[in-house]
This record gives sequence, C-alpha cells and structure tokens, in this order.
Amino acid sequence: MPHVDPSRHASAPCRDQRRGQSRVTAFASSVVSWGACLGACLGGWALPLQALAIDEELFATTHVLVRVKADFEAQQDANGEWTFARSAQAIGGGKQGAAVGRAPDELDALARILRGVGVHNIERPLPFLPAHADTAAAVGLDRWWRIDIPEGSNALAVADLLKASWVGFEVCEVDGIGGLAGIPNDSSFSLQYSIRNTGQSGGTVGADIRATDAWDIVSGNPNIVIGVLDSGLFPHTELADRILPGRNVPLNTTDTSEVCGGHGTHVSGIIAATGNNQLGIAGLCWNAKILPVVIVNPCSGLESYVADGLVWAVDQGADLVNMSLQYTVGSQYLLSAVQYAAARDVPMFAATGNSNAAVAFPARFSETIAVAASNRFDQRYSLSNFGPEVDISAPGEGIYSLAVNNGYGNRTGTSMACPHVTGVAALMRAVYPSMSPTLIRSVLMQYARDIGATGFDEMTGAGVVNAAASVAAAAAMSPPAADLDRDGVVSGTDLTILLSQWGTCSGCSCPADINDDCVVDGTDLTALLSAWSSS
Repeated sequence: MPHVDPSRHASAPCRDQRRGQSRVTAFASSVVSWGACLGACLGGWALPLQALAIDEELFATTHVLVRVKADFEAQQDANGEWTFARSAQAIGGGKQGAAVGRAPDELDALARILRGVGVHNIERPLPFLPAHADTAAAVGLDRWWRIDIPEGSNALAVADLLKASWVGFEVCEVDGIGGLAGIPNDSSFSLQYSIRNTGQSGGTVGADIRATDAWDIVSGNPNIVIGVLDSGLFPHTELADRILPGRNVPLNTTDTSEVCGGHGTHVSGIIAATGNNQLGIAGLCWNAKILPVVIVNPCSGLESYVADGLVWAVDQGADLVNMSLQYTVGSQYLLSAVQYAAARDVPMFAATGNSNAAVAFPARFSETIAVAASNRFDQRYSLSNFGPEVDISAPGEGIYSLAVNNGYGNRTGTSMACPHVTGVAALMRAVYPSMSPTLIRSVLMQYARDIGATGFDEMTGAGVVNAAASVAAAAAMSPPAADLDRDGVVSGTDLTILLSQWGTCSGCSCPADINDDCVVDGTDLTALLSAWSSS
C-alpha cells in the first residue's frame, strides 16, 4: 500500500486530541453542528453522507467503531431497528431501553439517526471473548461495537454525527487502513551485517547490534513464544518445526500462509531462524517458537484486524509481540487492544514506519517499544520515521533474511529493524523469563549505542540496540531460577512449591522444573537447596 503522510489525515473524529486537520475534517465538523437536531427531521430518508474523494484509502467506508459507556449495549426492537440502551443486567432485569437520564423519545431519535445513515448491523468487533475478562473490562475493550454502514459512506462524517447524537458514546471513530511497514529493497547485501559488521559491502566496522557476544550468554529458549502480527509466513526449513498454529484475522481462518510476498517470512527469520546449523542465516533467538497472526489481505488491512490479532496472540500465550506495521489513524479500539496486552505484561515492539515523517501507529502508542531503522554505516535510515515516541533503533537497510520457497533475500525498512529488537528482547527473557516490559524497555535504552546527537534524539531514540550489553544486564538482574515465588529469596515457600509439583511436569511448563527436563525431581531439589537464602 502506498505510504500516507500522517499530516494529511484527520485523526479519530470524536476524540479530543486531534493530530492534524484535513479537507475531510472540515466537512465532518460541519455535520456536528446540526447533528443534534436530526432526530426530529430524519424521518425515513437517508443522510447525504457519501464518502468524499480521498487520494488514498485511509480508513474503512463500510463501518465505524464506537465505545459506549458502561452498562449500555446495542439492541434491536421488534421491527429490527437498532439502537443503544441500558442492558437488562444493568437495570436488574427490568425493561430494556430505560436509559438513566435519557427520555424515551431521545432514544427513539438515536434509532432514527442510525436508520438514517443506513445502519444495517451492529456487533462486537472482536470475534471472540478475551481470555482475561477483568483486564478487558479495565481497559474498556468489552465496550466496543462495530456499526455497519453502506459501503462507500463518509465514515468520518458518520462517526461525528453519532458522537453528537448521544451522550452514551465515549468514542466514535473510523477504522484506519494501513499495512506492512517494509518497502521493496534495493540492496545487494548477501551477508548479515546487522549481526556482525566487518565492513562488508563498504559498511562501517562495528555498525551492528553485537549479537555474537550476546550468544555467548544465551542463544535461545524453546519455551519462548513470539507473536508475529504480519502477512503470515512460508514454512521455511529454518522455521518449520517451530511454527505454531496461528490465525488469519481478515479471513477468520487458521490459514497463515504468506500473503504479501514474503514480508512476514523475512521478519520471522530475523527473529528466530535456526542458528549454527550450517544452513542459511541465524536469527536472534535461534529456537523460539513463532505464533503467526495474519492481519493483512494481502498487504494492507484494518487497524481493527491488528487489534483483534493482538488480543488473540496475547490470549494464546505469546511472550512477546512483533508488529512491523504502520497505520495513520491510531484508533482508540487499537489502543484498547494495546492496553490489554500491556496489562498482561506482554512486551510489544512496533516499527516507526518508512516515510521520513511522524511515527506511525501502533509505535506511537506509549505502551509499545518504537523501533526506528539505521544502516550499515551506523546512520539513520533516510526514510525512518521520527519523533519523541522513538525508543531505539536497529539496522533496517539491506537486511538479509528468509524468503518464500525456502529462499533468502534482502529487504529494507523499519519492518526489518523492529524484529532485531524483538529478537534481542527474546534473549533477555530467555535469561530472565519474568522481566517486565517496562524493565525491558529501560535496559534496551540504557545500553543502546548512541549514533545520533549525544543522548536521546527523535531520529534514532537512545541509539542502536546492543544485544550483548542488554542480555548481560538482564542475566545479572534475573532472580535465581530456584526463587519460584519471585520474592527475591529462596526459602521454605519455594521448597513447598517444588514439592507440590513433584513428578512428571505436564506440558513441560512447571516453574519447579529448574533444569527444564520436564520432571521435577531430586536434581531440581538439589538446585533449590544450593541456592537457599539467595537474594
């Protein structure tokens, strides 16, 4: 999908914080001034809310997304008319539609407005229930609805109209369209300079991420699951036995075949291609598992697809999530999903985008770790997006990784930079499994190699990720494996936990299986006793 300059797009129309104006916004704002009176004059005719001519597809014209106040839900009357009203559960099993502070005629007006804009269906946008209902409720993820409108509608104007029509709407917004952050490469590199730069192809010696030194500490962990929200992947021989059953969000299937020319395959190879096997390349975390989540069809898609894919990956147990993506709307629905993942302590890594402009979404959200791109000269990649949201950089220009049909090739973009940082973070969690996203970000930035202006700068963040220093710091911070309750001390409490899990470890996932042999036995007991009273 062609890049869209964020400065040309209007942000979610009914949010307080707008990130720019456009000719679309000018029209949409005019709708609000008369939106409140439409209930009395709509009747049965359709509103003139056809889509405006827009140079690029920035958002869906088939639906809008809304978040309602607590205890409200979409309902249909006997005639099939849609509206929003208090749920039966909220009003103690009483008559539905008796909204507190809302007269019946005002609810009828809302129904007429929904009918007038051609609403033909309202449903939950998330096609499954989040596994962690309490977390979903805390971030408001359970209060979102998708309102379907005629294809080609001016969704911006519809969203503004709905917001003006009822105080029960907290957020009304369009569903942004974006896609993969990678761009076609024009490089002829055939070696992984990003891992170890010896000056190959004219690059600067040492302009790399120090991965080989990190591998002296740890090269992977088979228990780590990395969610890759992308275009799927080809079952490459360097990944095939470590690809978990995934999900295709646009098609609502389990088919995670590569749909965008190898973008997701390339990204996954940077993260986890098998190392030290005399074949092809070495990824950062050699034996981690990849959980593929397709969120484009074929190379672009909706922000709501990203949101749904992110929630699904978190619910499936992803330990980290890579999002080599760029979107320009930054919907509140997507933010809710990001907040859901953050509340579950899942680190998220996102590409800043490739347009030499403001940081794209979801990297612009503070909950994610935003990754910009550098090159083989330790300089900023010229198209890498920039801004105060940038956390860190990694090589992204001319990166050699996996391709479809068991091939290899070069690609360029922040899409390639992002998985370098995700892979380093996977190594950090290999030595410190419970390391929090906040601590991971802090360590990554603290030990980054400064390549731009002295200190933090908006072009490269804290600098280029330093795998060796970051992994070493994580290992030094990690509590002893025998500290099963993670209270900083190996004591009787930990011994009690170990004894309660004695025997064969179901699924090889017992905390007390200290030596990872799928059995809690005397070897683990010896390890615990040798670490007794450690702090």
